[in-house]
Amino acid sequence: VLTAEGKKMSKSERNYTDPMEIVKLYGADSLRFALMNSAVVRAEDLKFSEDSVKEVLKTLIIPLWNAYSFFVTYANIDGYEPSETAFKDLTNPMDRWIISAMQRFVQEATAAFEAYDIQKACSLFVPFIDDLNNWYIRRSRRRFWKGENDTDKKQAYDTLYKVLLTFLKAVAPIIPFTTEDIYQNLRTGEMPQSVHLCMYPEYCDEERDLALENQMSLTQKAIAMGRALRASNNLKIRQPLKTLFLVDREEEERTILNSMQDIIAEELNVKEVHLSSDESELVDYSAKANFKVLGSRLGKDMKEVAALIADLDGKIIASMLDGKTHTITYSNGEISVSKDEIIVQRTELEGVKVLNDGSLTVGFDTKVTQELLEEGIARDIVRSIQNLRKESGFEVSDRIRLTWDGDEVIKQVFEHFGPTIAKETLSNSMSFATLDGEAIDCGDHLVRLFVEKD
Repeated sequence: VLTAEGKKMSKSERNYTDPMEIVKLYGADSLRFALMNSAVVRAEDLKFSEDSVKEVLKTLIIPLWNAYSFFVTYANIDGYEPSETAFKDLTNPMDRWIISAMQRFVQEATAAFEAYDIQKACSLFVPFIDDLNNWYIRRSRRRFWKGENDTDKKQAYDTLYKVLLTFLKAVAPIIPFTTEDIYQNLRTGEMPQSVHLCMYPEYCDEERDLALENQMSLTQKAIAMGRALRASNNLKIRQPLKTLFLVDREEEERTILNSMQDIIAEELNVKEVHLSSDESELVDYSAKANFKVLGSRLGKDMKEVAALIADLDGKIIASMLDGKTHTITYSNGEISVSKDEIIVQRTELEGVKVLNDGSLTVGFDTKVTQELLEEGIARDIVRSIQNLRKESGFEVSDRIRLTWDGDEVIKQVFEHFGPTIAKETLSNSMSFATLDGEAIDCGDHLVRLFVEKD
């Protein structure tokens, strides 16, 4: 183990941080994971950096605690008693998906450990906990929030409880202290006294839904592309947009996207989804020759053919993207060109922003009406109130009284979206008054907020 600069660690030179200081800052499990997920386990040199330990805390340890904290917060409110719903009886696709993804994780982690490939096993942990937090829990949180304890809510609790326990058992060999701490707060009386006395999870093929996994994978890809497109064009995710365009040349993928429209629309904060196989209402096509591919075929004729490809009509390029070839005639003969032999360039039409990846293209209608603008400000206000609740130490179930102050636009927002703001923030009352103190920027409009328990 070397310093970050590649030098031998030396007590006399004091060119490294005391390991105990690192443990105090980031925890023993963070250091343990960082080392086990490194070249050290292959008996190779490691340029040790404290940042690698910090990254483990950020991407694995804290997210695991967050998932556990979410569960116990609402389980305690609802008095949940641990139970299990059979996979075949799960009715919500999110529950079926996370259980299926968990089984895939168990299968791959088991194979890695049995092959003594510790790094491979470690590489599986962060993506799974990220899926659990940022997809399953975030998509399912309203099921835990709702007041009625119906079958759907029970199945959500059963699913999250099972996934947390299974994950703890699977990662316990690598992060033993964190997993033991959480396990002690989740286990029931009949369970082993320690997570380290539990059997390693066994893969169950009957709890896999490969079709659903593929559907969710494409859905997540579309959402990730939409978020990237918003970010690159400064279109805040809290600002609703009217239309999301999804263009996919593959019929099977269009069918999947069509079935997932509601999820995609909610995640990308749009009012409608327009699904198509044709990009013509979004972009104009142009093309360049792919010199790497065509160069060996054309030799000295490459320059002439490249000019002819640059002059191709957009409809011809579209047909090539659909899998057809196009014959180009040049002075020394003719050549059939496929989509792999050209580089397609897309010029966005006015009022839309577009991003393409393979067969899938996503686009947004970027026009923001006054109604959409006000809804976006309302979302900013909700976020600000939730932050104030947290800073004030309120419990998630506490009802509040809200006082607000703002300009005419803010008044319009409360007039039009007041019920939504009240519902989202558990506000029993909302009243306007002149307030002092720091103003919060919500959609380029200043608002002052004051919350108190009701």
